[in-house]
Amino acid sequence: MIINDFDDFQLVKFLLNREYVLQKTLNERLNEKLGKNTKASAFSCKLKRQHLTFKELKLICDILGYDLIVQKRKN
Repeated sequence: MIINDFDDFQLVKFLLNREYVLQKTLNERLNEKLGKNTKASAFSCKLKRQHLTFKELKLICDILGYDLIVQKRKN
């Protein structure tokens, strides 16, 4: 699937819906991996403002069982 047109929020929501995982549950797992205590509301705002770091996006994909793959476009 090509995700070039997705923003952070759309991508994470798409993956959450696909895996039947709540955003609150993802936030809890992300906090465990990062050793942080980000509140669910703060995480939601961060998603909506599109302020995820690449490290956070990689961890989210890992938590949900996805790989990020960079692939050269075929023209």
